[in-house]
Amino acid sequence: GYLWGPGETRGRDIAAAVNIARGTPSRHDIRAARGPKPRGPRWIGGWVFLLALLAGGLGTTATWEDRTLAASVQTGLACALVVFGLGIAVSAFVGRTGAGSIFLALVTAGLLACAAALPSNITTDWARTEWTPGKAADVATRYELGTGVGTLDLTRVDLTKGQTLSTSVEVGAGKVKVVVPSDVTVRLDVQVGFGDIQLPGESKEDVDVAPDKSDRLTLPPAEGSGSGGTITLDLEVGLGQAEVARAAA
Repeated sequence: GYLWGPGETRGRDIAAAVNIARGTPSRHDIRAARGPKPRGPRWIGGWVFLLALLAGGLGTTATWEDRTLAASVQTGLACALVVFGLGIAVSAFVGRTGAGSIFLALVTAGLLACAAALPSNITTDWARTEWTPGKAADVATRYELGTGVGTLDLTRVDLTKGQTLSTSVEVGAGKVKVVVPSDVTVRLDVQVGFGDIQLPGESKEDVDVAPDKSDRLTLPPAEGSGSGGTITLDLEVGLGQAEVARAAA
């Protein structure tokens, strides 16, 4: 030990020398003898999340062009859920995952259940389509559109009094608009899964979006336009707006 300095320092040095003479290891020697602590299993939660994100993106991209929106989203979420399940299973033997991976797996399962509830006719491509039949014989019994805006223009269809014409339009997501002549009676049956219904005479700003909207009514001819035939319309929209408008007299 030192021959000078604080008294407590000399005391510690003397005690250390005495311990060495007795063969008692110092604290430093005890810590060195214990060695480094063994490392625990590595966290793999981050890798599981990245692989699930990649699998979900690949699953959705691979089915985006040739399947409906619901099927494509379900495929991607199912792939991600499989990766989460495998990651949690592997963590029982190699590495470990935290509660975050389990929470993300539950969120993915919930999103998968919501995707299964989407209308099956919603496509992944947005289209703007117009149907303009020139006469009653050209009107199809049914028009369909997956996603987009579909306009059925019946203004050139001339129906005499007592003549009846029936047609239907179905849109998965978007808007369907039917323009009818001013002198016809319209028997309307419209159903919207989630959205709005617009009828002749209503303001464009009067939008009331709500789930499970439906209406069944008869629209008389416009005033002063005479009396023509009858058009029966069956409109169905999964998500969006259904509109019926009168042509200018």
